[in-house]
Amino acid sequence: MKLFKFGLAALSVAVISATPFFAQAAQSISQAQIATTPPAFLQLEITSSCSDKGAVFKIINRGEKWPRTGFLRLYHADSKSMIGERRMRLAPGQKVSFVVKDKVSKGRPVAVWVEPEWYKRDFEFDARASCG
Repeated sequence: MKLFKFGLAALSVAVISATPFFAQAAQSISQAQIATTPPAFLQLEITSSCSDKGAVFKIINRGEKWPRTGFLRLYHADSKSMIGERRMRLAPGQKVSFVVKDKVSKGRPVAVWVEPEWYKRDFEFDARASCG
């Protein structure tokens, strides 16, 4: 069963911006780590909307090229149960769009969370949609 379909536009917007820890932070980081840390760790624009086929999500990387892969995870928002995931690595300005079809969401709200492998984020949905 294919969960993702690429294409389409969106309405509501969530912007993620995370900045790195530097040497003054409580957590110790070596000079080598600071030198390899990109200036913009994670800057994403994530939008969601509904279409006649299901919930539409669009992600745009507004920051630097990702240093490693990350996960795009889809959930049933009401129970926080995972529907599926994809590994990805985004270039600057790269866009990813997909549809969670109604037959997959089954009338329940769906949500997306982006988890990079190189940066620890607290679990919180980045965008959600209730369609159907």
